[in-house]
Amino acid sequence: MQADNWLILVLIPILAWGSYGVIAKVLVNKDYLGIPTQTAGVLLIVGVMLVFGIYFLLQPQQIPLNPIVIGIGLLAGIVWAVGQLFMFLAFESGLELSRLAPLYNTNTLIAVLLGIILLKELPAEGQTLKVVIGAVLIVIGAFLVSG
Repeated sequence: MQADNWLILVLIPILAWGSYGVIAKVLVNKDYLGIPTQTAGVLLIVGVMLVFGIYFLLQPQQIPLNPIVIGIGLLAGIVWAVGQLFMFLAFESGLELSRLAPLYNTNTLIAVLLGIILLKELPAEGQTLKVVIGAVLIVIGAFLVSG
């Protein structure tokens, strides 16, 4: 997909991830389907493999056997899975999606901070104040909505 289709590249994850919380809660919460977190995790893995398997078949590439690439790829999966596990557990325990989603979506702050610190993706000149104000508003908004 071309970078000039950036709006589609952004809208699809917004819609998918925005819908995902509802699906995850219906799956594991006892007021709905109430399946065990372990089962939900296995189904999630199968779904991920299905999507990426189809994508791989449509866009075949060689898999690099570089240990650093493999290690960082596995680390990405492990970090994501840990977050996912605890989100399932939160939904399973009965926490409300409308209160939990704003809090777990403050992960944006972590991404921005790590991007600045580790990847040296400093905001453009004149943007630093906007980034700081935006980060503060994200935190305030999350606590207002979840409160």
